[in-house]
Amino acid sequence: MRGKIRGGLPLLPLLACALGIEGWVPLAAQQVTASITGQVTDPSGAAVAGATVTAKDQDRGTVWPTTTNENGYYNLPRLPIGRYDIRVESAGFQQSVHPVISLEMNQVARIDFTMKIGEVTETVEVSEAPPLLQTQSTMVGTIIDSKTNESLPLATRNYVQLTLLAPGSVHPDPSTMTNGSATGGGGRPYVNGNREQANNFLLDGLDNNQVSDNLVGYTPSVDAIAEFNMITNNASAEFGNYMGGIISTSIKSGTNHFHGNLFEFFRNDELNANSWSNNWSGSPRAKVRWNMFGATLGGPIKKDKLFFFVDYQ
Repeated sequence: MRGKIRGGLPLLPLLACALGIEGWVPLAAQQVTASITGQVTDPSGAAVAGATVTAKDQDRGTVWPTTTNENGYYNLPRLPIGRYDIRVESAGFQQSVHPVISLEMNQVARIDFTMKIGEVTETVEVSEAPPLLQTQSTMVGTIIDSKTNESLPLATRNYVQLTLLAPGSVHPDPSTMTNGSATGGGGRPYVNGNREQANNFLLDGLDNNQVSDNLVGYTPSVDAIAEFNMITNNASAEFGNYMGGIISTSIKSGTNHFHGNLFEFFRNDELNANSWSNNWSGSPRAKVRWNMFGATLGGPIKKDKLFFFVDYQ
């Protein structure tokens, strides 16, 4: 599993570190993980008790085992978001392997298995599987993944602007999200008719609100965000302090391979066209000087066991 350590100071460049350690104990906070549950049955539909169910993280090599109860049900809670394959073994049955699935934040994936009679050394691979539907929860949310965060043009690299992609999320003045002030003077979404003060921002499960006006406490680099979930309806009991939306964000973690990037975000009026009103009045272009630079790096400290991730902006 992975735990995360991060430190930062307002108005100063941030150095953020995230360590992934097998055997991590979760803090008492809102979940930023996912889970897999389901039932294992035999060809007649009877429950298979005591079957070993194992999920393997494809990017970190971490193995998550459990066993089915007397009714054939299993549960794998608090799995870090990522890609997993699931394997089921039980005496008198062939092994069953489910294709790789991608788990998103707060997702509860229901995957059932029907075992076939045979030797344990034989393996049945499920070649096709129905799409994973959210049948274990009534929570309504929109996942914005890392690719979306990094690829969409953000005028000031403020990820809060992407909350407007969620259904029911609007703002009467979207320019407040592109004015360069991401915290104290930045805008937040109006969700389902509620004012922007009614939202709750979370970062890796911890409170990320300023005490005044529920302003955003800290906005991480878009290159450091694994994904965020914009929850707009029917949040579970672990969430609170909101009437509008919950913006729950997770920072990236290292994997078994080294990954990183260097970037500079550059804006300059020399590259801009003048506005219509300035052209009409004969005024020059508005001055713009924007340089934001940084880097990210993640990888293994001990393969399959311990990982790191750092980012600077």
